[in-house]
Amino acid sequence: MQLKVLAEGSTRWQRFIRHWGLSILIDDDILFDTFGKPDYVMKQLKRFNLNPDKIKHIIISHDDWDHFSGLWKILERNKVATVYVCPGFNPDIKSRIRWCAAHSVEVDKLTEIKTNIYLSGELKGGSRRGTPLPEQYLAIKTLNGIVIITGCAHPGIVNIVQHAKAAFNCDIRVLIGGFHLKDNTDEVNLKVIKDLQILGVRKVVPMHCTDKRALEAMHEAFGNNFVGAQEGENIEV
Repeated sequence: MQLKVLAEGSTRWQRFIRHWGLSILIDDDILFDTFGKPDYVMKQLKRFNLNPDKIKHIIISHDDWDHFSGLWKILERNKVATVYVCPGFNPDIKSRIRWCAAHSVEVDKLTEIKTNIYLSGELKGGSRRGTPLPEQYLAIKTLNGIVIITGCAHPGIVNIVQHAKAAFNCDIRVLIGGFHLKDNTDEVNLKVIKDLQILGVRKVVPMHCTDKRALEAMHEAFGNNFVGAQEGENIEV
């Protein structure tokens, strides 16, 4: 199975110019998040000669602008995709998705959306104006363990790994996406990295909100099992 990093923004400058967020295409029919620039993912699909009409499943990890802003442009073109959201998303966003999408699903528990591809159901953690952020992750079940894809990991990347291990009773082969370590101290991030290793995470592909210093620490800890993916890169899982 192949993952394509369609869009990724991780630096302070990228956040300032709103080139911020994440979007990953899984094979050619599952899109995980849609980035923060409304038309950028569509441009990237065209750039890489990928057909947006083939997308059948669109997962929005959480309802921050940098993870769903591209959705509306995609739905202008694609009239068949199902959009998966958390029950606790902003009601206005859910209402607009229902109006724009062919079909929408509120995922409240572990759900298989395609053979061996699952959504976690709603997890809560982090905070936005004092309110916990609902978020979901995607899991791919392989013969060699679970591949996890996260948007921002607001519930805590360690909590997400623990949830997946309990749900699948299986090792975590690869951890991919935004780990939301950017606001932590070095000491906290070293503890997070150690916890991930204790939990048996074998390989990490951190990006977006993980932060430069956390990336450096993860690279040192995981060595050859650290992958620094950029926009346009393919990841085999």
